[in-house]
Amino acid sequence: MKDQVLAALSGEISAIARLLTLAETAGEAANEVHEAIFPHSGKAHLIGITGPAGAGKSTLISKLAVELVHGGQKIAIIACDPSSPNSGGALLGDRIRMHELVANDQVFVRSIATRDSSGGLPLAAFRAADIFDACGFDCIIIETVGTGQNQVDIMQAAHTVITVSAPGLGDDIQAMKSGLLEVADIHVLTKRDLAGAAKALQDIENAVRMRQKSVTADGGWAPVVLSLNGLSGERVADLQQAIQAHYNHLRKANNLQHRCHRMFRARIYREAVSILAQNFRSAPDQHLADKMDRVMQRQLTPAQAAREIIG
Repeated sequence: MKDQVLAALSGEISAIARLLTLAETAGEAANEVHEAIFPHSGKAHLIGITGPAGAGKSTLISKLAVELVHGGQKIAIIACDPSSPNSGGALLGDRIRMHELVANDQVFVRSIATRDSSGGLPLAAFRAADIFDACGFDCIIIETVGTGQNQVDIMQAAHTVITVSAPGLGDDIQAMKSGLLEVADIHVLTKRDLAGAAKALQDIENAVRMRQKSVTADGGWAPVVLSLNGLSGERVADLQQAIQAHYNHLRKANNLQHRCHRMFRARIYREAVSILAQNFRSAPDQHLADKMDRVMQRQLTPAQAAREIIG
């Protein structure tokens, strides 16, 4: 394991891939890898991209990665795919949509199944980001699965949060009430050539404007709203510039430190929940069956049963 970690830290691609696989499997080996890798992380810019299914996230990421590589950066992409609730399998097909990156040795694309996580972002994605960070990637793009209005886990994983939407994906007031509106540093409307794009852009701009005064009153970042065409790459360079501007803002004063503090607070909570879930799943079947019988007989509440199982 020590040799694998050293090889990955030196930039050996096959070693990095093996560590990523271990990070997904969880267990003691994954913990050992993470404990060895984590002290070397903390240098990369983490970019989170989220939004509803069909908005064009993967297509946009493909074009954005090309822009970042042209700027001299080494890029890692973590693409999260939903797992089947029945089989537990996942398609992991994002690399097919990012075919133009296949031959680029400055880009590493890794698909990760959500497994039993909620919110569009599995815990394995956090650990994968740490591995890429420690192994010398300058920028790490984390793509969530298609998310709903209140699934904002990407806040826990990224310095810069980008929400992607497209015309025709919902009614006009969705942008006004979406939880994603509250967490995004940059709002992107893709498919700007489609009918209804101008109206959708106006809705997003109005929604952002309604909360902008409170955001910027203390010198905070004013969210940026952009419209572009992810398929053709039109105005993707503007997005790259906005991302860099936001990162520059974070690095002023203590902004980046505050953002990281918020991220790690939430992440520690996620890790604690994961540990409790593992403890619960490792409980003997007979022990669990006994607690279930007592709950059915109303001798225990479900909360009491859970506490007794976890210990």
